[in-house]
Amino acid sequence: MKEKPSKTRFWNKLKKRYRFVVINDDSLEERASIKLSKTNIISLVFLFSLVSFVFSFLFIVYSPLKEHLPGKSSLKIQKDLISLVIKSDSLETALNIRSLYLSNIEAIIKGDSLNFNTYLDSLSSSKEKEINFSFSKEDSLLRIKVENEDQSSISVESKKITKYFLFYPPLQGIISDPYSLKNNHFAVDIVAKKGTKVKSVLGGSVIISDWNPETGYVIGIQHANNYLSFYKHCSRLLKRTGDVVSVGEYIAVIGNSGELSTGPHLHLELWQNGVPLNPEDYISF
Repeated sequence: MKEKPSKTRFWNKLKKRYRFVVINDDSLEERASIKLSKTNIISLVFLFSLVSFVFSFLFIVYSPLKEHLPGKSSLKIQKDLISLVIKSDSLETALNIRSLYLSNIEAIIKGDSLNFNTYLDSLSSSKEKEINFSFSKEDSLLRIKVENEDQSSISVESKKITKYFLFYPPLQGIISDPYSLKNNHFAVDIVAKKGTKVKSVLGGSVIISDWNPETGYVIGIQHANNYLSFYKHCSRLLKRTGDVVSVGEYIAVIGNSGELSTGPHLHLELWQNGVPLNPEDYISF
């Protein structure tokens, strides 16, 4: 019984109304008045605090002040970080591909087996994995229309690109062993007369002119458009590393050097971007 009157008394105090009056000090005239209870005052204070908090939050979030908050980086720094992350990923991919490319070039020179799977994986890792390549009906119709309209211009452009790469036959002879991916023979073996000089299939710079036990005397030339040509089992090399040669210039003499050679011949390899090419598709022997 005592608790109930005390609670009632407490609520009555909260609901008790007070009158605030503004009086002119000179004339004692009442200018304004307002009636409030403790409940009204608490509600107004709470509402004012809530509005002030929301306004302050929105002002900080949508104004430049947010960049000065502890632990909050500026927009420029965030963009720079994203750019650095993208560049580092691209650089890592490029370094992996370059490292594999150089290791395969070394394997080409030594006559060892190549690693194509890792090379393809490195190339695919630089692309987005989840990309939707499906064509819509409108896209397919547009592609067909554009291809039909530009077919002639495309063929002309392709001639402009390829006409600058005229491969010269290294020598006149008979192909004894053709190019074969199935047999891991990434070259053509050409038999010719003893002492026949070997010519460069394209102009370029000599990147290797050396001897090793497996392939004997080897000379490799870097050409434009990332083409590489290698001439193995030579009996004599006419150019040194760093020399610049022109198309059709003599670079070596046919021979039978190296443990992998089975007789006097030229072992010719043609590569582009680390991928072996069939020389017969580019050179008329």
